[in-house]
Amino acid sequence: MRRPRLNALRTFEAAGRHLSFSIAGNELGVSQAAVSQQIRQLEGQLDAKLFLRRNRGLALTSVGEAYHLAVHEALDRLDVITDQLFPGTSDHVVTIQCTPSIAALWLSPHLGRLHARHPNIELRVLSVDAERAPANAGLADLEVVILEPGASGPDLHELMNARIMPVCAPSLLKDLPTATPADVLRHNLIHVIGYRNDWHRWLRSVGVKDLPVPGRLSFDGSLAALQAALNGDGIMLGRRPFIDPHLASDELTVPFGDAHVLTEHYYLRSRDTNRRQVVAAISDWLTELAAGYS
Repeated sequence: MRRPRLNALRTFEAAGRHLSFSIAGNELGVSQAAVSQQIRQLEGQLDAKLFLRRNRGLALTSVGEAYHLAVHEALDRLDVITDQLFPGTSDHVVTIQCTPSIAALWLSPHLGRLHARHPNIELRVLSVDAERAPANAGLADLEVVILEPGASGPDLHELMNARIMPVCAPSLLKDLPTATPADVLRHNLIHVIGYRNDWHRWLRSVGVKDLPVPGRLSFDGSLAALQAALNGDGIMLGRRPFIDPHLASDELTVPFGDAHVLTEHYYLRSRDTNRRQVVAAISDWLTELAAGYS
């Protein structure tokens, strides 16, 4: 099979990231029709559907989601390595590594404010699942990492804490209410691969022990798990502040309030050995942004 062209892969990556051909076209400087044509040609070349076309917008198919993750990481690595080998062309570029959920749910909504403050800084975000992060260590100027409380080290400071709690679509509770924390076991529990122990930890924290944890839905990423929860397919363990917009819009609800939570500690690590001012500026901005959630 002939390998896809790089331009087609960049188009697919942008379309999959935005789940919109028109927004991807604006980013790439081409029309929506051109993006759509590139995607059709790529799907034909791969003999696979990458997107589901729905009335409410686009969604990646299961194979499309897996391929998008691989393409996204490959293009990010190519950009980062290019900057490392040819540093004279990237004095204004700052690269951040974080999980896909942090990138999509925490960083992205605030990038307009960042650009307004630092219009000359180009920010590149490497979305890497937590279990894959060690393999990418050193590729980014700044890394958002999850560590034990009280962690310390050179160029490391605590950013914020996330509260982990069950969340679901309000419609899910109409037919099967949850009166006590143990009642979650009557529902379908949504799992994220690599974080499957979270449900056991949460149940133990509320005094529910030695019970099987049901789960008919497991995803390799928290964004897909979040979408399943929004669809009413089950209960997931959401992380605040990342899910706050969905709680504010009443798309999600917290069955037991804030009384039963786990805590996750996020730190910012700098790997910028050259102490560039642009990296310090982004570090300060991230710290200010996180302060609003502490």
